[in-house]
Amino acid sequence: MTLGTIRVRLTFWYLLVFVPLLIAFSTYVYSQLAGDLRGQFDTALLRLGESAANYFKVLAQTKGPSSAAETIVQELRSAEPIPALRVRNVTLAVFSGDQLLAISNHDATYSISSSQVLLSLRTGMQNVFATDEVAQRRLVAIPVRFGSENYTIVALETIQRLQANLRFARNLILFGIPATVFCAAIGGLLISKKSLEPVVTICGQAERISAHNLNERLAIKNPKDELGHLAGVFNALLSRLDDSFRIMREFMAEASHELRTPLAIIHGEADVSLSQVRSDSEYRESLDIIRDQSKRMTRIVSDMLALARADAGRQLIHLEELYLNDLLEECCHALKKVAASKNVRLEIDSPEDCPFLGDEELLKRMIVNLLDNAIRYTEPGGYVVIRLTSDASGVKISVSDTGIGIASSDFERIFQRFHRIDASTYADQCSGLGLAIVKMACEAHHGSVTVSSQPGRGSIFTISLPHQEPRGSQRTLSSSPIS
Repeated sequence: MTLGTIRVRLTFWYLLVFVPLLIAFSTYVYSQLAGDLRGQFDTALLRLGESAANYFKVLAQTKGPSSAAETIVQELRSAEPIPALRVRNVTLAVFSGDQLLAISNHDATYSISSSQVLLSLRTGMQNVFATDEVAQRRLVAIPVRFGSENYTIVALETIQRLQANLRFARNLILFGIPATVFCAAIGGLLISKKSLEPVVTICGQAERISAHNLNERLAIKNPKDELGHLAGVFNALLSRLDDSFRIMREFMAEASHELRTPLAIIHGEADVSLSQVRSDSEYRESLDIIRDQSKRMTRIVSDMLALARADAGRQLIHLEELYLNDLLEECCHALKKVAASKNVRLEIDSPEDCPFLGDEELLKRMIVNLLDNAIRYTEPGGYVVIRLTSDASGVKISVSDTGIGIASSDFERIFQRFHRIDASTYADQCSGLGLAIVKMACEAHHGSVTVSSQPGRGSIFTISLPHQEPRGSQRTLSSSPIS
């Protein structure tokens, strides 16, 4: 267990908060205990002095002040003193002014004189406490008025037992703090270990997951706590990764399959042409085939690159002012020969001027793909119509044809990459990326594409694009993978 582990860091921060609180609490407890012990000591000492003062007044009435003072001192020295004076290690002294009348222990004379309690009583008739730090004695001076004279009863008691009790409390606290901190550290390590056991389990399960078993998931014991939520988030991440890896594998496999056909044709034509000397017309025919397949490969690679950039969020969208009606006419003009070669009538219905803010190249590719797809799946003698409408909310572009139609079960899948409808007659005429490009271009302009169709009765693709607000000349396209 190193110092960098979470267990140690948690324990360290726990102790960093706990130790100052423990020290502050111990200091408070000791100060309160010391104050209470000193208060109880002074209270007991004062009670003894007041009892002696009362006893002195009673005796002074019958014996006189001097005899009363001697009697009190002798009573304190006797083996069986009266209950009020039955206290060990106590010294009593009686003064008349500054004159000492009697004292039970002459060793305490210095403590009385050094504390100057008698001098303090001259300023007022109140009890005075003082401490002789050298002799370790605590004393209280109680003024007594008898007749016309002022007397003073001084009670002294050693504070060694009080100091011993306080020292014991200090030692107990000084020993208890390290012991408590040690126990808290051990407890913190055990608690952190118990708390982090699910994390260790999650780490062990996560280490076993690789690209080959992304279908596995972390076991969640308690989905309501924080670690359960973490495991749930990680499982969701694994699900997204699994989907991304699956899409990538399918994309690579389908791309390889699509590129293999034109490559095989190019390779075969080259082998046939080079196998023997041929006429110029035969060479030209082979080169035409090679050129057509190269164009097909170029189109597939270009579409794949555009989709890959969109998935990675690196496709730059260049926004510029344009007229969609002019763009539609340009696209129809580019495909007029393709439609004529299939005897398909291509018509356009659009207003004279329809301004729009968008990426011209991306919009052109979207429209061309839709028209090319409609012409390809329309029988000879049919027609394809593209219509443009505009209102305050945006523009709509619809492409309708009289082609073979699409089953309702294929409506969602036709926008998947390399997906083609079940029509073997047209299987080799498209790459299966055209509609995926259309959907990507729509999403790049914050729009959508829908389809309505019936088998044998044609299809209608409708693109809805909102008006863009100019916020700069370009922005980055960030879209999710089309699946």
